[in-house]
Amino acid sequence: MKILYLMTEPFGIGGVQTDILTLTEDLSAKGHVVYVATTEGVLLAELIAKGARHVDIDFHFSDAKKLLGAIRQLRRVVREQGIELIAPQSVRSSIAAYIALRLIPHGYRVRATRRRPPIVTTIHNIHNPKNFQYAGKILRTCADFVIFESHYERNRLLDNGLHPEKSAVIHSGIDLSKLSSPSRAEQFAAQYGIDPAEHFVYGIVARLSEEKGHCYLVDAFARVAQTQPQARLMVVGDGPLLDAVQRQVAALGLHGRVIFTGMQRDIASHLALFDVFVLSSTRESFPLSAREAMAAGRAVIAPRIGGCPEVVDDNVTGLLFEAANVDDLAAKMTALSDRRISTSMGQAGRQRSERLFSRESWVNGDEKIYLEWAAG
Repeated sequence: MKILYLMTEPFGIGGVQTDILTLTEDLSAKGHVVYVATTEGVLLAELIAKGARHVDIDFHFSDAKKLLGAIRQLRRVVREQGIELIAPQSVRSSIAAYIALRLIPHGYRVRATRRRPPIVTTIHNIHNPKNFQYAGKILRTCADFVIFESHYERNRLLDNGLHPEKSAVIHSGIDLSKLSSPSRAEQFAAQYGIDPAEHFVYGIVARLSEEKGHCYLVDAFARVAQTQPQARLMVVGDGPLLDAVQRQVAALGLHGRVIFTGMQRDIASHLALFDVFVLSSTRESFPLSAREAMAAGRAVIAPRIGGCPEVVDDNVTGLLFEAANVDDLAAKMTALSDRRISTSMGQAGRQRSERLFSRESWVNGDEKIYLEWAAG
């Protein structure tokens, strides 16, 4: 089957991009041909190396002219490459697919079925409240079927016009074996001045942007550090707020106790240095980083928002806190400073990941829906 993924954002660092990398690799290994329509980003070479055929189309259109340009390109690629299924990864790209292949007359039909290629959208997250008010109704028209990563996102759109029979939840999965075998943890520990026997490490893996709430995490860590002199905070990632967070760390006198690693690809080896993973976001849907931390056997502290309660089993695999509440976050961090507790929760998190978030069940679930719709 020839599958064409449509992405709104460039192919850089992000949860959607990570999902597409995995789907490309595994679906290609199953004999499918994967096309990805997106603009260039830092991970594009890796995507192509995993077997994808890149199509340069910009679906982040801001006016009618750019929308029409994307539609023309999409129609041409579908016809020339004989695409059998369209898989938009956002509401915006679903609209473009609908206009290109349904609203504007298009004679192309899939050779095997003599039908128009189905549009099977995946919704990862919809952050803007204004958007999800209309997204259910839009997808009811523009998509034949919708896959959701979380019940949280599906329920929001069911409340706003999407029909239940047109959708299903398939949790995106984790490469459990990769996260179980960190290869460079000792090297990174030496590089960052971490002594696993001496230091208790809280860590976050996230882009340094407003919605990830690093400012709240640093404030909470400052309080924790007052009573835990051996505590360290590791910040893995890069982003537009890096300088601001570094200035905050300096102003709080935390130099040497907060470690900035920059963007990293070897997440497994960095997670191996953490005692507790902390997600400090103010907006989340179904956080990949928290699931990866659980798969690596780490206790997780996460905000009680979005799909986080679907990921973290409160008081079993970690703790949930009130988003943007520094006092509550600091209290939860202190509560897990006992290694016996954090280790036990980390083990429970690994078991939960194996049960709910395996890579195999995710890819097989998506493939099953694709094949059903491609067969008509």
